[in-house]
Amino acid sequence: GAAPGGTTGYTFTADRPGIFLYESGTNSSVQTAMGLYGTVIVRPLLPGAAYEDASTAFDKEAVLVLGEIDPDLNNSVDPNTFDFLNYDPQYWLINGKAYPDTDPIVADAGERVLLRYVNAGLMNHTMNTLGFHGEVIGQEGNQLNFSYEAVALTVGSGQTFDLLATVPLADPGSQFPIYS
Repeated sequence: GAAPGGTTGYTFTADRPGIFLYESGTNSSVQTAMGLYGTVIVRPLLPGAAYEDASTAFDKEAVLVLGEIDPDLNNSVDPNTFDFLNYDPQYWLINGKAYPDTDPIVADAGERVLLRYVNAGLMNHTMNTLGFHGEVIGQEGNQLNFSYEAVALTVGSGQTFDLLATVPLADPGSQFPIYS
């Protein structure tokens, strides 16, 4: 809500652990679709855990911010006149990068990796881990009372999920794709 050339400040109390999405509050359909978003991670007092529960302990953490790009929107002379009925993304992003430019998550066999999915895009993204599965432990910045196992997880627009996965034993140098 800042005027052109101005600034606006916001304050909030980070009173519970989790991962949260923030995005433009003004003209959000256009500005968010063009990349004006990010994440906030609130850490628990328990070190090395996603929440205040030892069962959520992890060895590695990977934040995966999902999004997409529609070149017609991003290249339009006036994005405010773009007709979102014609929204047709051509590029699918993880942390602002499209495959094959995405960054690997480096972890050893037996390590517990916390995958923190944040969908900042307008489209749903069904995320898959090829070669192993994980346990969904959190959603929307809340630890789930009852976790569940998943090979694929549909992350709706604006949603967040925390998934714990143990890297399986494999040949050194093995890679396990994470994809939509």
